Amino acid sequence: MVSIAGCSMTTEREALVTPGDVIKSPADDRDYRYLTLDNGLKVLLISDADTDKSAAAVDVNVGSYQDPDDRLGLAHFLEHMLFMGTEKYPDVDGYSEFIRANGGGSNAYTADVRTNYYFDINSDQFQPAMDRLAQFFIAPKLDPEYVEREKNAVDSEYRLHAREDGWRLFMATNKTSNPEHPKSRFNIGSLDTLNNDDGQLWQSLKDFHEKYYVASNMSVVVYGKESLDTLEQWVNASFSEVPSGTHPELKIGKAPYSDDEVQVRINIVPLKDTRVLSLSFPLPSTQEYYQLKPLGYLARVVGYEGKGSLHSYLKDRGWIDSLASYGSDLPGEYSEFNIRMELTPEGLKKVDDITAIVFDYLDLIRQEGMQASLYQESKQVAELGFRFQEDRNPQQTVSGLASRMHYLPAEHLLEANYIYEAYDPELILSYLNKMTPENLRQVVIAQGLPTDKVEPYFETAYSIEKLPAALVKRLRTPEVDRELTIPEPNPFIADNLDLVEGSRIGNPKVILEKSGLRLWNLTDTSFGMPRGNIRVMISSEEASKTPAENVMVQLYKALLSRSLNEYGYPAKEAGLNYSITAGRRGVMISLSGYSDKQPLLLEDILEAVKTFNPQENAFEQEKAVLLRSLKNKQFHTPYRLGLDALSQLAYPSYPDDATLLKAAEKVTWKQLQQYANAFYQHIHVEMLVLGNHSEASALQMGAMVERYLLSDTNRSDRFDLPYHLLGDTDRVVTMDIEHDDSMLISYYQLPETGNRERAQYALLGRLLANPFFNVLRTEQQLGYVVFAGPRPFEKHPGIIFVVQSPKLDPTGLEGRVEQFLQSQKAAFASLTNEELEQYRQGLIGDLLKKDDNQDERNNRFWQGIASGETDFDNRERIAEAVRQLTPADMQAALDRLLENKGKLVVRSFGEPHKSAYQAEGSRMECTSMDCFSDLPLQH
Repeated sequence: MVSIAGCSMTTEREALVTPGDVIKSPADDRDYRYLTLDNGLKVLLISDADTDKSAAAVDVNVGSYQDPDDRLGLAHFLEHMLFMGTEKYPDVDGYSEFIRANGGGSNAYTADVRTNYYFDINSDQFQPAMDRLAQFFIAPKLDPEYVEREKNAVDSEYRLHAREDGWRLFMATNKTSNPEHPKSRFNIGSLDTLNNDDGQLWQSLKDFHEKYYVASNMSVVVYGKESLDTLEQWVNASFSEVPSGTHPELKIGKAPYSDDEVQVRINIVPLKDTRVLSLSFPLPSTQEYYQLKPLGYLARVVGYEGKGSLHSYLKDRGWIDSLASYGSDLPGEYSEFNIRMELTPEGLKKVDDITAIVFDYLDLIRQEGMQASLYQESKQVAELGFRFQEDRNPQQTVSGLASRMHYLPAEHLLEANYIYEAYDPELILSYLNKMTPENLRQVVIAQGLPTDKVEPYFETAYSIEKLPAALVKRLRTPEVDRELTIPEPNPFIADNLDLVEGSRIGNPKVILEKSGLRLWNLTDTSFGMPRGNIRVMISSEEASKTPAENVMVQLYKALLSRSLNEYGYPAKEAGLNYSITAGRRGVMISLSGYSDKQPLLLEDILEAVKTFNPQENAFEQEKAVLLRSLKNKQFHTPYRLGLDALSQLAYPSYPDDATLLKAAEKVTWKQLQQYANAFYQHIHVEMLVLGNHSEASALQMGAMVERYLLSDTNRSDRFDLPYHLLGDTDRVVTMDIEHDDSMLISYYQLPETGNRERAQYALLGRLLANPFFNVLRTEQQLGYVVFAGPRPFEKHPGIIFVVQSPKLDPTGLEGRVEQFLQSQKAAFASLTNEELEQYRQGLIGDLLKKDDNQDERNNRFWQGIASGETDFDNRERIAEAVRQLTPADMQAALDRLLENKGKLVVRSFGEPHKSAYQAEGSRMECTSMDCFSDLPLQH
């Protein structure tokens, strides 16, 4: 696997230049303008006359690396505080409330040297939303009362991550960097690091804002349906008052690792059953070479997974489960090149052998891998990628572009990831030659490793010591193994990029239906892309009748995917993507990307299905991966486990994790072989062929699928999952989760499935979401995870309230939810039609949102096919029902919720709260996932 920013290349076809000198894809019909305001603020305007969602983002070139030593987490804390009201818009959470009411969403994140704020919204409310965001940077309130309160939210966020290995390993790894570099420090913030013992915390926030939140240190991207001139007027009106200030000094100027932190072995002990070997090399920054991409070239070769690759060599020996190669860069400071491998138990014993083989492969690249043809092939793929660049949604677009504007010239903001200007072997070698034993950080992550240190914030055990002399000597003397090779030419790069005739606007239609098979087709080239989407759903009762079958369908999918990987990896590199997924309904084959060679790839996948014959060692390796995944699920956060429990309770074919684990432990290779045949004894195939495929081509692929999968004896009806409904019950499920936080989920479900009820409760969920967050998180500070909203289930309307809290037990949390709902009766009694209209339009805008790209359209249609709503226009009917709703309807919906009929509570008591548990007296309580076994099954 390859993952590196800017790994793609530029187009050979003439790109288009827009006003403001922004080079854009020939497929991009949006208009761009780059400008700098008088105060020094960098701005990119994007005009898209067809959009129904607008968006804006502000990226401030400051992050946790700029935290004062005595205020760790201050940059992150300030990010939180800016949402707490401004002088012009003083209501706490007023910004979020306005955006949610108008069909949008907002968020922010703090990185090492950047902080990014973004939102999207229905286009008719874009200007006032933009003005609200601008005030974050002009006159935030930074109310001292909320300074004290919001510290608790930051602390809760920190404690939420306490048992998450991603954070634990990240912080332990950083702790092994240069103590003089900010990389080595804690960066989230806590009550301790943000204490106000000196009475200066508020002043520290204000000083930080005044120093770094200045116009010359910020970039803004706005995306709207208005003309560029109108957008420019709006930006000037809203952002011209951002203080120009003095541009702050941002240069760190220190090496992230000193001599003590390279040529080292680092051991880290995770909570999960995880085994990882990461080989990383600190390098000079590659920012100035973004048009040449030396690390992009190396990442592609090292991360290749085709025949003769490092990945295949190590996986065939049973030493690794995966390999990823990627580079990262802190512009102007340093880069790192990483090779990350997930290890098998046997691989953990071979860490130094694997490291030596990686070094052997790096030497092979020096000797044989410096090939202009490889570079040109990557450039060809990128030419296609840029020429046929698909739109992302507006929010993703603005947030991503704003983060680039500090480091890239205007003309390359859109093109940078696709530029491979020239093959420069000397430059590539200069980076490769720094990948030496003396510059190596060998990080091993596994349980049971010897350690002698503890990272203080997450209490992660680790150690760091110099590499053994014998290993260093071996790494300096690479060996040759003829099984390792450099990637061969890619046969999957698209040749035929013509658009087929017969494209139509509309919905998919059934073009073939017979026993065991239904084929849907929509020839659609309205996005101007030579891309296709193919879905083949093979449904079978054998997917989930028993816990063992739930396990075996996952193992079957894993082994089938594995058998295709060497052959199929080049296809993915060339933009011809495929996946094989498995669920409780069966197995699905999905293809996306360039349509040219999709029929060929589909047939190769079907041939792999027909000739499926896994080796026993491969089975044991994939079984170990599945067992580890099931065991590690206990380390998910309580609210995520609670949400998963909702599905386990509703679907009898979804066993709980302990049951699945027991079943997985018992499954044998012989059973899996038998299952692979039994699965196809009674199947139904449903296909969707969409995009740049003619009806004739779709019929040919349908015939191909029928030929490979169906016979005279195995054709069956479509299999859909049976499920339980709550009816009028009021039940509570108490889960045993090992975590300091308590968790409460209150879920309400209605028996009706009419469009009016679906509209009514979708709107109710939106009306309740922001005040729920405001009361329970912002005001009561119960925890970081607090949210509410609509949660439909199998066409049945529903509402969900979720809280994970370090402060209060679930009984107390449920009482707070009840108090909140009671308090909303008065708010709803005074709700005017004008106030409701804002929310109505927000929901209607989301329901009728245009598809941003072909993948999004494909997903929407497939969702309709999977749910059985195959007229595909039900969203229009629900939108019409939303238009008819009145304040009285919303009051009635809230009153019905308060009857507590069709209510399910899922909860867990945190370790400090277990003594507060009392058995339920007035309602049914369960402690297992068979709580609904007495309820009738629905089909």
